[in-house]
Amino acid sequence: MTDQTHIEDFRATALGSGWPTRVDISDTEWAFQVDEPKEDGGSNSGPNPMHHFVASLAGCQNEQAQVVAEEMGIDAGKVQIKLEVSLNLAGFMGMAQDSEGCFERVRISASVAGVSEEQARVLGSQVDARCPVLSLLRTAGTTIESSWAAS
Repeated sequence: MTDQTHIEDFRATALGSGWPTRVDISDTEWAFQVDEPKEDGGSNSGPNPMHHFVASLAGCQNEQAQVVAEEMGIDAGKVQIKLEVSLNLAGFMGMAQDSEGCFERVRISASVAGVSEEQARVLGSQVDARCPVLSLLRTAGTTIESSWAAS
């Protein structure tokens, strides 16, 4: 396979209005909110940035699984992906100078219906290598623990 470039731009505009911390996102096909729980200064009107990030990782892994399964000539059936992202908030909380290296660990546990154990292992390996959101974490030096199995 030769390396090629395929650039797609994604845009959003955020408008925050002080406290509470709700941010309205626009300039996308959808209008949605990013917020924090009330105990963290928000109004709990929507998921916080980390919930959106973890959901992005789950969505990216699932979509990539379907692409790779199709390339492998298998029907991945249902894919269940459980994620846990450990984040050091010291920089965010002002206890450290910055947030560099704040993503400490990602745990991925995926089960795929309708495939053999070997197919699930190969599928997961390729998904993990190709998922752009997971690549961000890998590049940031995050420890990634990933297991893919047949269900």
